[in-house]
Amino acid sequence: MRPSNPPYLGAAYYPEDWPLEQIDADIALMKEAGCNVMRVGEFAWSRMEPEEGKYDFDWLHLVVEKLGAAGISVLMCTPTCTPPIWLTEKHPEILFVRADGKPTYHGARRHTCPNSPVYREHCARIATKMAEEFGQDDRIIGWQIDNEVSALTWNRPCVCPVCRKKFAESMRKRFGTIEALNAAWGTDLWSQTYQSFDQLPIPDPDTWHHPSLQTAWSEFNSDSYVEFVKHQADILHRLTKHPIGTDMMPTHVVDYGDMHRALDVVQFNHYNVMENLWQSAFWFDLCRPIKPAPFWNTETQTCWSGSIATNGYRELGFCRANTWLPIAMGGEANLYWLWRQHWSGQELMHGAVVTSAGRPMHTTVEVREVAGGFEKAAEFLSGTRLTKSGLALHYSHKAGWMLEWQPMVNGFNYTGAILDRAYRPMIQAQLRPDVILPPADLGDYRMIFSPFLPCLDEAGLRERLLAWIEAGGIWIVGPMTDIRTADAAKFTHAPYGSLEEWAGVYCKYEIPGEPRDFGIRWSDGRESKGSVWYDALEPRGSEALAIYTEGPMKGLAAVTRRKVGDGQIVMLGTMLQPKDLQMLLIMLGQIAGVQRAAEATEGLVVVPRAGQAGKGMVVVEVENRPAGLVAREPVVDLLTGREYQGGIDVPAYGVMVLREI
Repeated sequence: MRPSNPPYLGAAYYPEDWPLEQIDADIALMKEAGCNVMRVGEFAWSRMEPEEGKYDFDWLHLVVEKLGAAGISVLMCTPTCTPPIWLTEKHPEILFVRADGKPTYHGARRHTCPNSPVYREHCARIATKMAEEFGQDDRIIGWQIDNEVSALTWNRPCVCPVCRKKFAESMRKRFGTIEALNAAWGTDLWSQTYQSFDQLPIPDPDTWHHPSLQTAWSEFNSDSYVEFVKHQADILHRLTKHPIGTDMMPTHVVDYGDMHRALDVVQFNHYNVMENLWQSAFWFDLCRPIKPAPFWNTETQTCWSGSIATNGYRELGFCRANTWLPIAMGGEANLYWLWRQHWSGQELMHGAVVTSAGRPMHTTVEVREVAGGFEKAAEFLSGTRLTKSGLALHYSHKAGWMLEWQPMVNGFNYTGAILDRAYRPMIQAQLRPDVILPPADLGDYRMIFSPFLPCLDEAGLRERLLAWIEAGGIWIVGPMTDIRTADAAKFTHAPYGSLEEWAGVYCKYEIPGEPRDFGIRWSDGRESKGSVWYDALEPRGSEALAIYTEGPMKGLAAVTRRKVGDGQIVMLGTMLQPKDLQMLLIMLGQIAGVQRAAEATEGLVVVPRAGQAGKGMVVVEVENRPAGLVAREPVVDLLTGREYQGGIDVPAYGVMVLREI
C-alpha cells in the first residue's frame, strides 16, 4: 500500500517488548483507532545489536512490512538514547559524569556523554546500519534521531575529562587569550582571575559560581547536543531520502534554532495538563517559524502521563483538543506516547491508546473521533497555511541561561514569565504571534515584542532590529531587555547597551518588583500597577504613555514611546498587567496593521488559514469551558457539515474547522 498522507495520527510503538506474533493484533487495533503512522526503534539498540558488531534487523523489517501493508507509515528512530549494556561495560568512559565527579549507571536513558568520541563512534555505526537497511524504504516518512536530547540533569552538563577539555578549548576559540576572557567576565572580583583556560572550573550547582562561567557552560552544553545530533544527521542525510529531525522538549536547555540548522523537520514532545494546555500553543508558535516544513508533534498523552504513578485524570474532550491543537497551529502530525502500555519497566503507569492487555482506553473513542475529523478536513488542512498576523514575540535560549544563573528578582523564571506575562495575554486577546528566536528574519513582521531579552548581541540582532525599526517596524521592548553583554556582564556606560539612545530615555533608578508592585497612571487617566521590575525613565526625546504614581519612581515614566525613522519604539520600564498589555498591543497593532485572529472568548485558540483549498480558521477550546466567536462571513464546519454566520458557540474542549463558503 502507499504510505499514508498527512495529517498523521499515531503513537510510539515498541514491538521489541512484545511477541512478534502479536503485531497483527496490534495493527488491527491501530486501524480501528484510525492511526496512520507509528514511531519505532528509539530504545531498541540491544535488540538491533545484541552483541558488538552483530546486527539483527529481521524483526524490524517485519514490523515495517506489516505496518506498511496495512497503510500505516513509520517514523524510524535511532536508538542512541539507550546504549546496550555490553557497550557501557566495555567503555564506562562513555557515561555521563555529574558535577560531583560520579558517573551515572546503566539502566536508565540519556546517561551517556554527548562529546565522548567512543560513544559517537558507536552511535555512527548503528545509525549507518539502520540507514543502509531502511534509508530508501517508501513506507518510512521520516527519521527521529535519539530521544529528547538534553543533559541527564537538564541544564547541568556532563563534566567528564572529555567535556572539561572540550569546554576549555571552546573558550580558547571564543576569546583567543585567557586575558580576553578575564576582561570580558570581570574576574578580578573575588580573585577569580585565571592564568589558563584549563583552570576554568566545572559548574557545580552547590557552589556560587560566576554567572558568566555558568552561562558559558550552559551554551557549551547546548552546543554539545547540537553536535551530537548533527553527527547522526550527516549520516542519515547521506544514506536516506526522508526528512530528519529530533524530538525536543519544552525547555530552554538546548537551543532550538542551533539544533535545526542541520535538520529538516522540527519534532516536539509535550505533556501539558488541563490547567496549562494553552502553554503547548506557545511551543507550537515557536516550532512553526524555525523551518518552512510543517512541524511534527511527536509525543503527547491520550489521557495522563506518568512513570511510577499517574499525574492526574483528564476530563473527556481533553484528548480531542490536545490532539487537534498542533494540527490547527501548523503541524502535520500528532503522535501519542504510547501505543500499548508497557507491561514492565519504568513507565508502567503512563497512559496510552490501548492498555497492556490490548484493551482500548476510555480516550480511544476520542482518538477515533479525531482520526475521522482529520480525514474530513484533510483537503483543507493540506491546501492551506496559517495566515501570518505580522506580530512576533522574542524568545531566547541565551536569555534563559543568563536569567537562570542570575534571575535578578526572587522567584523569577524566564520561560514562565514569557508564557504567563507576555504570551498568554496575547492569545487571550486573539493576537496570533510567531514566537521567534534572535536569528530569525524580521522581514515578515510589523510589530515585535521583546520582553526579558537581556542580550541583544545574538546573531547580529542589535543592528538588524534598528534597521527594521527605521524601516517602519513597531518595537515593544522591555523590561529587563538589553541589560547584559554577550558574556552575561553589565554594561558600564549605562544600564542598557543601546536602549537609552534608541528610545530617547534616561534611566534614573532600577527597582526590583519584589515584595510589592507599584502603581502607574496612563495618559488617559487609567490607574493600574506594574510588576516584576521597575525602571524609572526620564523622557529625553520620547513621550510618556504612563507614569509611576508611587515609590522612588513617582512622577517618572513607566512606559515611553518615540518615533525612530519610519517606525517607533515603545519601551516598558515595568511588566504590564495583562489587560494593560492587551490594550497597548491592540492599539499599536492597529497602527502596524496587525489584525486580531477573531472576535472570540479567551479560552479559544483561533488560527486563520488560507490557500488553494480556501480560506477559514481552525478553532480549538483549551480551557475546558464553553466559548464563542463571531464569524463575519458564512462558514461551514468541515467536521459536522453545519453552516454558521455571526455568533458561534463552541463547547468545552470543542474543535471546529471553519471554511468560508
